[in-house]
Parts: sequence; C-alpha cells; structure tokens
Amino acid sequence: IRLVWACLWATVKNFVCCGRLDQSAFKNRKKKILMKLNDPVKRRKNVRDLADKVIHDFLASEEGRSQRRQHAERVTEETNFRRDAIQRVNSADSDSVPAVFNRASSARALLDSQRQIGRLTGPALRTLSIASETSKAVLGAHPGVIDEDVLSLASFLPGGGADVQSTFDKKKRTLLEKLFAVDRSVRHGKLRKHLVDEKLSQLATPVTKPHPTEDHTGGDPRALVIEGAALAHFLGDPQYEEMLFAVASSCDSVIACRVSPKQKALMVRMVRKYVEPTPVTLAIGDGANDVGMIQEAHVGVGISGLEGQQAVNASDFAIAQFRFLRELLLIHGRWNFIRMCKVVLFSFYKNAVLAGVLIIFGRDCLYSGTPLYDQWVISMFNFVANFPIFFTGLFDRDLEKDYVKRNPTVYASGPNNENITLRITIRWLFITIIHVLTIYLLSIPVYADGGGITSAFTGLMANNDPLRPGDGEGGDLNVVGTAVYTSMIVALAWKILYESRSIIHGEWPAFTCQKGVGEGWPSRLAYTWIGVFWLSIGFYIWAIYIYSLVGRSGASTFSSFVMTGYHLFNTRSITWMSIVLVSITAFVFFVFGEMF
Repeated sequence: IRLVWACLWATVKNFVCCGRLDQSAFKNRKKKILMKLNDPVKRRKNVRDLADKVIHDFLASEEGRSQRRQHAERVTEETNFRRDAIQRVNSADSDSVPAVFNRASSARALLDSQRQIGRLTGPALRTLSIASETSKAVLGAHPGVIDEDVLSLASFLPGGGADVQSTFDKKKRTLLEKLFAVDRSVRHGKLRKHLVDEKLSQLATPVTKPHPTEDHTGGDPRALVIEGAALAHFLGDPQYEEMLFAVASSCDSVIACRVSPKQKALMVRMVRKYVEPTPVTLAIGDGANDVGMIQEAHVGVGISGLEGQQAVNASDFAIAQFRFLRELLLIHGRWNFIRMCKVVLFSFYKNAVLAGVLIIFGRDCLYSGTPLYDQWVISMFNFVANFPIFFTGLFDRDLEKDYVKRNPTVYASGPNNENITLRITIRWLFITIIHVLTIYLLSIPVYADGGGITSAFTGLMANNDPLRPGDGEGGDLNVVGTAVYTSMIVALAWKILYESRSIIHGEWPAFTCQKGVGEGWPSRLAYTWIGVFWLSIGFYIWAIYIYSLVGRSGASTFSSFVMTGYHLFNTRSITWMSIVLVSITAFVFFVFGEMF
C-alpha cells in the first residue's frame, strides 16, 4: 500500500511541477522506495515493533493480567521460602563453623588418629579414607565421634546400614529362585516380594509429601556445584581431595564448571582412587579438552561433532549424539558383556574338555605319550568348534531392545558381574569335569577289547562281499580316537545351543530374486543353524571323508587315515549309537549343572 501511494504521489508531483510525466524520474523514485523496504535493518525493526505491540495488547487483556498476578504470587512464595531458609541458617551463632566443615574435621581427626597408631601400607591407607572413616563412625564401628554432625553422614553408605536379615525373609524364595536364578538379588531373596510383612505394610501405607515451607535438610536430593577456581585449591593435596570427596559422595550429583582439561582428568582419578570398591568409570566428551578425562576413565566415549575428532580418536567408543549413550550402555553394552562372558567361558571349556580326555587316556596308554586323536584331526579342532560360539558372540541377546528400555534395572547384572562370577566359573568347571568323564567313559570302554570290530553282513555291512568279512573293522586307534572326537564335537554343539538365549532361524528362502521380500540375504540367514550344522558338524564330517581319500594317492603322512571315515560312519552302527548316547548324557549333565 505504501509503495502504491508513493508511486502515485511521485507521478502527480512530477506531472504538476514539470507538466509532463518523466519516466526516468518515476523509475528512480520507485527504485529508492524498494531499497528502503528491502533494508534488513528496517525490516527487523518493523518485526520488533510488531512483536512489542502484540505483547502489549496481550498484557493489557484480561488473560494477560491474570497470568501476571499468578507469576507475582509464585515469586512472593519463593522469596518467603528463601527468607525462612536464611533465617534458619542465621539462627545459629554467626561465628560458628558450618556443619559440613565440622564433619570434615571430625573425619580428618579420626584418620590422623588411625595413622598415628603405626606404619600402614598403601592399601590400608587407601581403606582409611575420610569417607570410609566417617561412614564407619556413623554405623558404630568407631564410637569416638568428635561432634554430632557426623550423624548426618549416614547417606554416605547406601541403605544406611539397614539390617538385611530383618528386612527380607529368605523363606519366601521359591525352589526355582534358589537353584536356577543367576541374578544375585533373586537368588539371595532381596526382591520386593521377599520383604517381611511389616515392611510390606509400611510400603503399602501412602506417604504424604512435605509442604514446601518445611525443613528440607532430610533425605532430599543434594547437588554440589564447584568451579575450576575452587578445584585448584583441592586437587593435588591428598587430604583436601579426601575432604572434597567426602562432601561430594553425600550428593546425588556433582557439577564442575569452568574447569581445565587437567582438572577433569584429576576428578576422574579422584573417583577411581577413593571409591571402595574401585568402580568402573565412564567419561564422555566431544572436544580436545576432554581427551585427558576420556583417557583417565576406564571407558571413554567420544562424540563426533563440530569440535573435531580429537575426542573420538582418544575414546574407546564413538557416537554421533549424546542421546545415543543410553542405547550404547543399556542395550549394546549389556548384550556385548553377556556375549563376551559366554565366549570366554566356552573357549576355556572346549579346550579343557579336549585336554581332559587326553589326560585320562594317558593312564590307559601307560603315559607313553601316544595321542588319541590323529594329528590332522586335532589341528582343525578350533576351526570346527569355534563357529557356533562365533555366531553366538555376534548375535546372541537374552532380552529385546524395547524390554530393556522399559526396564533399565536389568542393566545391574553387568556392574554386579553376575555373568562371570566365581559361582558361574565353578559351575563351568564342574560341568567340564563331568563332560570329560562322560565322553571318555561312555566311548573308550565301548570300543575297547574288540568292541569297535564288526563282521556283520546285514544293516550297514549289507553292501560288503560276504567272502571278505572284516572290511568294517574299526578297532584301530584312528577309528576309536576319531569316534571319541566326533562325540565331543556333537556335545560341544549341544552346549552352544543350550547357552544361546536367541536362536536365529532366519527366513526361507534366504536367497531370492523376488522384490519386496524385506531385508537382504545377510539378514535372512539362519546363523545359528549354519554355525552348528553346516560349519561345525557338517564341515567336520566332510573333512573326515576328504582326509580319508587323500592318502590313497601314495605313501605319505595321510596314509594311516585311509578308509577311516568309511569304517567310522558307513560300516558301524555302534558309532552312531555312541554319539547319540554321549551327546544326550552330556546334555542332561549340563542341564543339571545349571541348577547350582
């Protein structure tokens, strides 16, 4: 509208003054007006003026006046609350030392008295930290507490020293929880349903929330905010560090602002030094100033962002955004820890079973060093036995991603080390010994004393010449050793299937030319069955047949194994019966062993 009126006025003015319409003057005037209207400074000023007018009109309305009154009432309540808190603090003697320093002085005096008793070792000095001494004093371990303010340090220890025996009733545990539970809280009866009746009645009673004006010095969350200038006076001095840690350990969160890269690393080191037992620390950062902190922590996570790749290059794991830390820890971190524990335990287990059978066989061969297995058969053991656990270590998962997100408490099994505890290790050791005895005692006595030799002319021997009995003989050491080896490979495959928490069946057909069938073939393969049957058992049987044929070409180190595969799998039914018997018996034993 302004542009139209300005153009009309310029036209009329030019026509009245000059008596004619000057086209060039009109165009210049129009150009100047457009430049003024497109000026960004004037355009932003117009927007601000319009915003001010909208806000002014809203505040002048009835709704705006109502919100202003509500805001004024909230400000008045907060002011009164702060004034009451200041009056409670100032009610004490103004010259008295704050309570937090009295607690630190008490802890420091206790620590000095312990150090003066005698010369202590490094671990003992570490145990006698300020935080631990004050916590022990609260729980009654040291009756000589200097001041009463130390009693407020009960929050230093989780649970406040509550008596577990009087809180939980172990008789409420079920038989399945006692025998099969891996989770320590379930096995020891420390769930909500295991609480005594008095505690359950207390939890059922509704709790009334305190009024905002009441005293909040009880069990409310605490936070410590400290900046780099203050940290410079604490970090580096052992006693001051213990004092700082004593105060920080009573808080739910600690925020350090304006700190240097060195101070960040020293704070992580302080946590690793004074927390008992030593925790697993994690540091996350996105810049070069976080490199020291990331390298000092047990686990370093770098965020790739605008500040470069220095943090990513120095970290153990890299993520694109901070919100991905939840999935990294709760989901993928938990899955990978469980997989790693299974891979480690199974790796020791399979090699111990192999060596255990050879050790027992040494007694029967008078410790002459005669090997039970062929040298080339035993050399492919790790290749054949590793494929099932390889796929389990890649894809196994006990709980789905959505369930873990809804129940983040399941992550506690990792920090509690419940997947590879001493109890779990002893269980695997017990199962290893049982499997060694099962594989050997159910195989060697069956094949010994001519048990592996057959002269039958029916069944598996039906295709042989009746004038040449004995072609199915399997009493030699190669056939007997390979039969024991086969039973062991099948038993290890059963063990993998039992330990896997997710069996990957895949989709059929995995390879197809059809469109719109979903994901590609790598996501459609049945990895569990491929690893167990094709790459482990199937490849092993195929390798035995190929090895039996290689020696026919001439005299060589392979000659002793000629026809071994044929005698083992084609002409003797006792081999298959022994494999089935050993594998089923081993399966029953390790199911029974999982109860403990």
